[in-house]
Amino acid sequence: MVISTTIVDLEQRLDRDLSRPRVAAGDARALSRVAARWSTAVWAAASAAGPIRLRKDEVAQGFHVARFPVFICGTHRSGTTLVRDLLDNHPALAVLPAEGTFFTHHESMLLRQPRIQWLQSLGCVWLRRLANPIHQEPYWLLGSSSAERSPYVEFARTLMAWWPLAEERMSATASSWPLVAVALAYAHCTRGLNAHSRLERWVEKTPTNEQFLDRLRSEFPQAKLIHVVRHPFAVYASNKYEKQQTGQMFRKNTKLVLRDLKLSYQIASEQSCGRRADHHLVIRYEDLLQSTNATVDRLAAFLDIEPLPSLLQPTAAGLAVPSNTSFGTDSVPGHLNSIHHRWTTTLTRSDRERLTAVLGEPARSLGYDLPTVAPWRARLFRLAARIG
Repeated sequence: MVISTTIVDLEQRLDRDLSRPRVAAGDARALSRVAARWSTAVWAAASAAGPIRLRKDEVAQGFHVARFPVFICGTHRSGTTLVRDLLDNHPALAVLPAEGTFFTHHESMLLRQPRIQWLQSLGCVWLRRLANPIHQEPYWLLGSSSAERSPYVEFARTLMAWWPLAEERMSATASSWPLVAVALAYAHCTRGLNAHSRLERWVEKTPTNEQFLDRLRSEFPQAKLIHVVRHPFAVYASNKYEKQQTGQMFRKNTKLVLRDLKLSYQIASEQSCGRRADHHLVIRYEDLLQSTNATVDRLAAFLDIEPLPSLLQPTAAGLAVPSNTSFGTDSVPGHLNSIHHRWTTTLTRSDRERLTAVLGEPARSLGYDLPTVAPWRARLFRLAARIG
């Protein structure tokens, strides 16, 4: 099909803006406006062309894969992106290159809209995520558009085809069927879905999804969850540093970070020794960097996939990616960083004592030893945090 010059022009403009530093809120808003114009133009072109036609074998294979998701969870800044990127290029997995965020964000977004708008609304969000998944390179994960072809128009047409089928077959049992439609469209465009496909599972990662564990298991009884944990000092410092770098006040986020960490550790501790341990794997970020081969072998065994060399190379849509870190290490795309402790200078003594007082016990259950705090100071920190 012939692609509108508007789409190509907007894509080129957006490409120029993606790598520019976004040092102020106005810069981010300007980028969002260009991205929205581009995604709207892509969706209009896809709507004019109509959904692609799906063959029976593609539909059968797609809904077989749909039953076997892998959910990567853990708190923000705990290493979930790295785990996702290591799984990305395995032929048995279709890995969404950006956060699914269905239960944490998109579900409420859709419920505020008329149902007839859901497809375009979520479709345009995912078009923008395929162009700019985590605000750092690589961008344009499906390639660039030209006058002859746009992979983004093709993705939108593919989503239009899978959407009514996912709604019809899954909406009665899975409220997250819109996310499944996105996953199937992405798998179709990047891996291919047919009787000869090697795909076995689809993968998405969303930080804090462990808080929706009951819903995930109810909607996907065959799901497997990879729960990433990290030393609380490192997680807290990374969140704090990220806010400071963007000129925001971290103090407003302190209680939320502490609450999410405590919940995540408690759930990880309970699930790792419970009756569902075969469906819930806890991975320590530090082990992934210090004992990479052994930890990756655990991942492969848990997912029942072949431990291929690709599991040692972080990619997104098959493209090499650098480490997603707040601390600006000189990471080489496609390679794992060695563990570092640059975060130690970010924490004050009060930060360390607060973390120990609130998180000491659940963190120790996962093998993290935190320094002791005087009992009276610990009580004060816990009262101030007011976290159950």
